[in-house]
Amino acid sequence: MSNVYGLDFLRSEHNLPSSEGDAAATTTTSATPAFRRSSSSSIAVIPDVSHKSDLEKQSDVLIFLRQHRSSGCLPPSVIYKSLGIDLSDGGVDSAVANMLANNPKVNVEEVPDPENPSLSIMHYGYRAKFSTVRDRATLLAQINRCKHGVKWSDLTDAYDDVEKDLKKLLAGGEILGVNNPEERDKVLFPRGDHFLVELDGCVTVDLPELPVEPEDKNDLARMEAYKQELLRLKHVRQATSHLIKTDIDHRTQIRRGEAVRVGNEWFRVSSAVREGVSLDNQPPRAQAPPSVVSMKDLSKKNEVDGYVRRFDQNTLPLDGSLSEEVGIANLQSAKKARERLHAIAGGEGGTHRGVSGGASATLLSSVASEKNSSMLAGVFAKSIAASFGMAASRGPGAAGGRKRPTAMIKRPGEGGPGRRGPPGAKGKAAPDADSVKRAVEDAKQAASDPSLSYSHAVRHGCTKDVRDMYLETLDLVPTSEVDLHKVLLEKKLIEPGEKMSRPRMKRKANLDNDGKPKKRRYYERKNMRRTNTHLDGTDIGAMLAEAAERQSQGKEVGDGGISSVLIQYNNHHLSTAVSEIEITILSTIILSARVHRN
Repeated sequence: MSNVYGLDFLRSEHNLPSSEGDAAATTTTSATPAFRRSSSSSIAVIPDVSHKSDLEKQSDVLIFLRQHRSSGCLPPSVIYKSLGIDLSDGGVDSAVANMLANNPKVNVEEVPDPENPSLSIMHYGYRAKFSTVRDRATLLAQINRCKHGVKWSDLTDAYDDVEKDLKKLLAGGEILGVNNPEERDKVLFPRGDHFLVELDGCVTVDLPELPVEPEDKNDLARMEAYKQELLRLKHVRQATSHLIKTDIDHRTQIRRGEAVRVGNEWFRVSSAVREGVSLDNQPPRAQAPPSVVSMKDLSKKNEVDGYVRRFDQNTLPLDGSLSEEVGIANLQSAKKARERLHAIAGGEGGTHRGVSGGASATLLSSVASEKNSSMLAGVFAKSIAASFGMAASRGPGAAGGRKRPTAMIKRPGEGGPGRRGPPGAKGKAAPDADSVKRAVEDAKQAASDPSLSYSHAVRHGCTKDVRDMYLETLDLVPTSEVDLHKVLLEKKLIEPGEKMSRPRMKRKANLDNDGKPKKRRYYERKNMRRTNTHLDGTDIGAMLAEAAERQSQGKEVGDGGISSVLIQYNNHHLSTAVSEIEITILSTIILSARVHRN
């Protein structure tokens, strides 16, 4: 009995070859429409496709080529072993080969035969609509080139896992997506320039530490226990990495469903209401919108049903898990960088006094700042130098400087009273200049650590509280320019003498440095010859010659004397009939003269 009728339990791999009768019974089930291998041997079983039409065979080949598009063009032998369709030259399915050759979705290449190079074999491959799209970078570049949008369905056959990359680009806000309900498709557009804002609060993730690999790798029992524990902890870390800890409430700055970047990875704030179901299979009211920013909260019914992952003052839920190599590693590096910065600012080792305020307060605070990180690092290093007393010579205007040093510095080779206490005296010796310089350099490196950029979550656009404040006060802003100017003056946002609008830009006058009109200069090309010699001896030729002479003298002739030629010509021939050839000649001369003048 055949598996065509859905009796999959009769397949040979489902039967044990324990008896000869069973083996004989399974021989009748060898003909299947899909490619498979026998369980008793490594010989490939060629499917029987004699009952299929040419159109069905072409469809099977297209599906097969699309599934193996990453392999390039395939020879007919591979297609025959997998599908049972013979596309070789003079084969049984030569009609299908001709159909594939004329199919725009199939790429046909003529390759020399490895066994006989004098002959050629046709190789078949899948041709996507956008053949240049091969990875995520080229995918983003292709969407950025399509200013008027590109359909989601036109990109799904580009390469393997292209839909996964499209979802990541859409979730991270690198592209824009608009639903098309008529075609049940989505249109993708380039985003352009990004406007990213850091959220308040330092983000961390609480994960169990991975076990240490045993030194004795020959101990099989310990190695097996280590592998099992490592696998279990990795699963726990992946399952709990979607809950991000924060020390400032994020609910006033971002909504569920909006895009957020944590550890240099983009996610959506979780809006799932069903456990164990992907975000695409959630109810429509619980799915994240295509846009990375929402103007209002999701449906209230979601709160009645209850969200799967909590979103409170200390937790930021994500719709996915952080990766070990990128997200988790960046958050751990940021935590170590903050701890190092706090240790230096607090006077690590007692070599200097602790610093606070100014750049130190900005760097050590959990509140996001718009200040330049390199500038903050420089100011923080100056504050550390001031704690050693090095900024005293710069005066009180220096950053973090004091009028008197807090510690005396002993330079190499210097001595004398007051530099170092006598033996047995209380107090610590003053640090030398090299140690101070080294401490200041360490402080600058710690403050400019790139890992500190992963301390805050990042979102697109302004935060929720800022947008709400703008919308609430929008009606208070005057619509008239005069009223707006008065309000700006009252709030001291502009100077009293500042004008309401910018002055118009003056047109550049056609004057030279002395204030005189610039003279128009005419230049003749070298080896320039007249081509309208057939007009010599006529009224038109005489007028053109006169205009050319005036032009060579540097006199103003307007459009080359053509206007005067027309006026005089019309006056002379007003009473006579003008031929069509003369009108054509005049029109050509006028057009060429105007183009040359412009």
